[in-house]
Amino acid sequence: MYRHILVPLDGSPLAEQVLLHVRRLASPESGTWITLLRAIPITYPATMDYNGMLSPLVDSLPHLEAEARSYLEGIATSLQSEGLDVRIEISMMSAAEAILDFAESQNVDLITIATHGRSGISRWVFGSVTQKVLQATAVPVLVIRPQL
Repeated sequence: MYRHILVPLDGSPLAEQVLLHVRRLASPESGTWITLLRAIPITYPATMDYNGMLSPLVDSLPHLEAEARSYLEGIATSLQSEGLDVRIEISMMSAAEAILDFAESQNVDLITIATHGRSGISRWVFGSVTQKVLQATAVPVLVIRPQL
């Protein structure tokens, strides 16, 4: 039914609860592939004193990317051991932008996402990634309410 399922993950056990549903939707026989996406949004300070403030931020990017890759590869390996076709993707955009951009540019058939993950209470202040994706995408979205 679905050819390409996008699974955005933020590193939290809450967000990972969508994987149970993804496993049921993407059987090895179906020809479906899964893309696990992790966004590493880069935020810059509002003001910079140009005395080296940017350097620590830039220097940390390879570490953040390696950490995200390791996390996604661990989950991908688990899914692949079940015979599923899994790919990983890392984006430097904000989470919502990364999801929307990837879904549109890569012809995703379904986005599976948790109602909330790592952000906790701050999502009420800054807005939910899930809500932003729901409002802006034409791709079907399966929203899972994780068990707390």
